[in-house]
Formats: sequence, structure tokens, C-alpha cells
Amino acid sequence: MTPEYAPWLRARREVELTLARDAAERGWDREAERHRCTSERIDRLLADLGQPAHGAAEADESSA
Repeated sequence: MTPEYAPWLRARREVELTLARDAAERGWDREAERHRCTSERIDRLLADLGQPAHGAAEADESSA
């Protein structure tokens, strides 16, 4: 995998986090955990690529 995949991985991470929150709100603990584990794996992949979990635009917004 190359750094070119980072934007796709970040987008997928956001989907997984959204699904984890939704599952938790519905009381679906195992489903929430599955999505959290997937997002954590994506975090590790991004770290292995030397890429941040958040894009530059997201980082700029959060520091404002």
C-alpha cells in the first residue's frame, strides 16, 4: 500500500466511526466494537504509511 491510498483510508475511517456511533446508540455492542476495530486498523495502516489520520484540511479546522 502506498501513501496515495491515504485519502481513501481516511474516508473509510470516518465511515467506520459513524457506523460505530450508530451501532452504540442502538445498543449493538458487538457491531460497534467491530467498527471500532476496523477504524483502529485503518489508523495503524495510516501510521505505517506515515500519514495522519486526519487530512490537512481537517487538521486546519480543528486547530482554528
